[in-house]
Amino acid sequence: MLKKITALMILSTCLVVMLQGCSFQLRKNTPLAAEFQQLQVIGEPIESGLRKALESAIQESGGQLSAQSKTKIRLINLREDKRIVAYNKERKARIYLISLKFNYDVLFGSKNSKRSFTRQRINLDKTFLYNADFALGKVKEEQQIRDSLYVEAARLILLRLKYGR
Repeated sequence: MLKKITALMILSTCLVVMLQGCSFQLRKNTPLAAEFQQLQVIGEPIESGLRKALESAIQESGGQLSAQSKTKIRLINLREDKRIVAYNKERKARIYLISLKFNYDVLFGSKNSKRSFTRQRINLDKTFLYNADFALGKVKEEQQIRDSLYVEAARLILLRLKYGR
């Protein structure tokens, strides 16, 4: 019995040491490369939730937004959708799927010599379970999920800028 406890303690200690030594990092803002320190977001209206989230993420990562910037992120073909995935026994919508799909380009250079990354596509979706007894209403909960999709999309764009050169 004592041998089992000792072996378990040694195994637990080894696992803790290995986890502390690995380079696992939580999701956090990553600094932008020097060529992407000044950016302009185009293609979507200023009041768009995706555009607001992307501009906020750029600023949190140490970048600056500038209308005169030669580097632009162009958001294209934004589509937001909400579908019913499941019904309850009274045939009322129970589970919804909210999706966000769009393309984007990264353009840099002067007007005469523009070059860009290849067009990238982002598809995100999330389900939510609607229950009338929950504290939040359906509209409020849906908006919170959309906002989280915008933040995740902005994070993915910045990660691709950092590592996808």
